[in-house]
Amino acid sequence: MRMLKRLRNDAIALVVLCAAGYVAYQVLLDDEAKEGVKSLVRTVTDSYQQLSNLVNDHIGTIMDEDVVVQNKVQIMNAWADLGF
Repeated sequence: MRMLKRLRNDAIALVVLCAAGYVAYQVLLDDEAKEGVKSLVRTVTDSYQQLSNLVNDHIGTIMDEDVVVQNKVQIMNAWADLGF
């Protein structure tokens, strides 16, 4: 029961915060500031998309076993050079 009250209170707080943000955006910002906010949102969205594509490009990549073994040997040698 206590968990449901907390969930309800969190949901209410989120709705109030979103409504306040929307009102502040509509009332307090002039057109130039609104364009700045829109530009910021586009930049963040594009950056996230590019990062997501970069990370997802490597998923499922099949590496040749010889390359994997060579990489392991190089890493082990580098650690050995550092004294570990």
